Amino acid sequence: MSQSWKSLWKSECGKSIPIYRILVPESVNQDIMRAWNARGYRYTAGAPNAIMLTGGMRRNFFRSSMLFKGGTGTGAAVTAGFAAPGGLALVSGFADAALTFGALGGVTAVGTGVFAAVTGPKYFRDPKRLSRKNRAQVGQAQWITPASLGFQPGRKEGRDTDEQRLFHLAVTIARKIVRTRAWTHPILRDHVSRVDLDHAVASIGVRLAELVRLREEIESIRDAGTAKSVETYLSKLAVAFTSMANRVLSMHEYYERLIALDEQLMLLHNSERSRELGDRVLDVLSRTAADDSADWQFRELRIDAESQSSIISGLVAELDETADDFDDFDTRLAAAQESIDALEPTSSAGEDRRAE
Repeated sequence: MSQSWKSLWKSECGKSIPIYRILVPESVNQDIMRAWNARGYRYTAGAPNAIMLTGGMRRNFFRSSMLFKGGTGTGAAVTAGFAAPGGLALVSGFADAALTFGALGGVTAVGTGVFAAVTGPKYFRDPKRLSRKNRAQVGQAQWITPASLGFQPGRKEGRDTDEQRLFHLAVTIARKIVRTRAWTHPILRDHVSRVDLDHAVASIGVRLAELVRLREEIESIRDAGTAKSVETYLSKLAVAFTSMANRVLSMHEYYERLIALDEQLMLLHNSERSRELGDRVLDVLSRTAADDSADWQFRELRIDAESQSSIISGLVAELDETADDFDDFDTRLAAAQESIDALEPTSSAGEDRRAE
């Protein structure tokens, strides 16, 4: 990792405004995520062109919902519209009018029931539907945004943090990873299933958000008496931040491996296509002319294609090794968390000294 994270950030996303809203997967259950996926929401680091979502995420507002709720609501309103004057007519002694309104209300009530029986099962089985319990849980979803990492837009009062820049870089790299040919190629199907990219990026965001909050708390106790302790605490936070930066750099190394594999996959595709065309040319020659050297020439093309396949096998093996390093983040994360946890009681002690 010869390149520093800051120089990589400048080249990859330093000139762009940070726009992302990344879900922490552990903050919601799988049923909610399946419903959001069915609705087409893009809320993960790996989803290209992420959509900035709104409060509609916790509501059931889609076609089957509108049909069922709109139809039954309208039917209930019409039924009530007939029942009310019918009741008044009955109380007033107008039995014929009451009977007429009652009959109309009964017809609309039956019609509403039939409509609900037809559209209700579709709505309740719709994969886009959120249950009442899940709608309540959506409000507890945790998101990583530029604001949560200390970013504030504006020229005069605007500010940015290294944590936000680093996470912006991580999101940018993740979006590039999922756009590579290799990431969606069948040859990497088993490999990709082992690399939980969205979880990895969200974990980085959670840790960086913790670092931002803890640094602000530490800075709030800085004075003449605690200055030395504050500097010590901040140096420890820098160690945790460096581990996050190394994690993002390993993501970029992984991306570069995918790019190299992309090139080989394209060469293999062209070689296989060349072999198919060679077989067609040989077929034409066999039916139109005699050329003994053509067969040997096309055999050499097949050898080239086989060599490309062996190169790809080697690249996939190297990619697996890089993924193992990439997945080793849990160990680094535990070490970083221990550094953070070790600071918290000491930070409280600093606050007590300041109070004295």
